[in-house]
Amino acid sequence: MALSFLTDNISRICYILTIFFNTSLIFLTVKFTRHIVGTYRNMIVTFAIFGIMLSTADILIRPVTFSMSLLHSYNGCFVYFTLGSAFRFSKKLSKIALLVHAGVYGLILVFLTVQFVYRAVLLSKSRKNWSRHFDGWKLVFWIFYAVSIAVIWAVSVNFVSSDEITNNYLRKMILADYGVEISTVTYNAILAYQKLFQNEEGPNKTVRWNSVQTIGTLSIIMTSHYIVMISCGIYMYHRTKLKFQNSSSAYDKLQKQFFHALIYQTTAPTLFFHLPVLFVVLAPFFDLKVSFNSSLVIYGISAYPLVDTLILLKVVKEYKNAYLSEFDFTILWNLLKKVSGFVGAIIKSCVEVCGEETPRNPQTLTNGIKNQTI
Repeated sequence: MALSFLTDNISRICYILTIFFNTSLIFLTVKFTRHIVGTYRNMIVTFAIFGIMLSTADILIRPVTFSMSLLHSYNGCFVYFTLGSAFRFSKKLSKIALLVHAGVYGLILVFLTVQFVYRAVLLSKSRKNWSRHFDGWKLVFWIFYAVSIAVIWAVSVNFVSSDEITNNYLRKMILADYGVEISTVTYNAILAYQKLFQNEEGPNKTVRWNSVQTIGTLSIIMTSHYIVMISCGIYMYHRTKLKFQNSSSAYDKLQKQFFHALIYQTTAPTLFFHLPVLFVVLAPFFDLKVSFNSSLVIYGISAYPLVDTLILLKVVKEYKNAYLSEFDFTILWNLLKKVSGFVGAIIKSCVEVCGEETPRNPQTLTNGIKNQTI
């Protein structure tokens, strides 16, 4: 019973914790940290806001029954869908919400790369010449760059929108596993192959090029930014080892801590989220005869912003010192209540505009077939 409650509400728990810790991170960064100033302070605040955006988007497109997955692998198809979300009575709004959710994830990946570049610039020999391209209002250009890539990410996901071919391929599975007719579900599907002729029986199939286009575009974005992060990471490692090996100043220690935090913020999601996603996205091209919902990947999405923030709070000692010595939790609590109230009002408005609660017990396969025959 307790385990079932935990699995059904793990995303809600992650959302609450993300709001709390990201809000506290922003508040600590702005009010209590002495050495985290200037451009990198603005980057930390911006990144924390992006994390809140991803968690909020994740909550809004989730079904009422949280044990239902947003991802499902079925033979030669990978489905990214929303069922029973806050936008469930409008397929158009549900579609937009799915694309926003996908885009914000891409936004976080790109802006993490921007942070790597900036940290590498600060450790370079000509940092004064390069860092000025990030300082002050020029940071807006880097945010605009990240948002632009996020839009490309979302548009790429939209390449694999639902159509009659994917509807026919997924209809029986969606009805059997989720108790709904596929035409009522908002989804994007990477279907690797399709029959040359719809009524043809046999192995003759052709590649779905829109799926190849989506995977190709997303792969280029991820690979290029990972190459930049790895290159900057290697450069920062050598510069840190060379420059700060025997240094004991507070500034130099802080630079090393930020370097370690960025490495952890990249390694953790890569191992526990990006690689599993890569597997389930590429699986359709192997045409495996399997069907499973990717709940663990979904839990990774929910925990992703929270883990990033916890890493920063754990590794950078100035945050721990601020928590223990200077921080007044009553101030944070009042701020958190205001933020939670604001976010709650948005979610409530979405629910009121888009419809009533979805029944918690979706129709079964038998009931679904009966309803179709009536």
